[in-house]
Amino acid sequence: MNARKIKIAASFAAATLALSGCNAGNAETPTQHPSKETPASPTKASPSPTPTPSNTNEYKPASAAGPAENVPVPKMPAEAQENTEKGATAFAEYYFELINYAVQSNDAEALKKVTSRECEVCGRSLIDPAGRAQLSGKWQVGGEHSYEVLDSYKSSKDKAIVSVRFEVAAAEFYIKPNELESSKKKRPLKVAALGMEYDSGWKVYIIDIEKPSK
Repeated sequence: MNARKIKIAASFAAATLALSGCNAGNAETPTQHPSKETPASPTKASPSPTPTPSNTNEYKPASAAGPAENVPVPKMPAEAQENTEKGATAFAEYYFELINYAVQSNDAEALKKVTSRECEVCGRSLIDPAGRAQLSGKWQVGGEHSYEVLDSYKSSKDKAIVSVRFEVAAAEFYIKPNELESSKKKRPLKVAALGMEYDSGWKVYIIDIEKPSK
């Protein structure tokens, strides 16, 4: 076991978690922007051509004008269903794709299905914010995670730890079209250790952010 794996294993043995610095647990307060009290333009009711099937489900990224539409739901690769080190690696990549999907769509149902209730930070920092944004009508532009798996290993027969280096893009938040409510700056590179357990499939039960070396 290399030094990184020993360090990660030791942090998990502590059985405590302090997650910070990312959409997957960022405690940073967004920069608030005053709302402009300009009346919204009325929507014209003029008829428009019925879209063809090829355009009906076309993906439209979020913008200041409105939230993302028809965001493609990530599909779990077959390898991510295997109880192996490679399977754990593939699942960790899939998990980050689900995080990005929740960021764009405010739909965390797929993420919830592969997250153990044991992972309090997963709920507090990933799943619950998406639900609140969905209820309030808030959407964000940006904020996706770029990631790279550094290493993984099976800590026991049905458990694995995967180390992922990631950064989070800058984001802007809106409730009304073209009225910036708040924003977050780009977050620097960090390393997260995903603790996962296998029971007919992988689930994340803990996420630990590696503290920077002094």
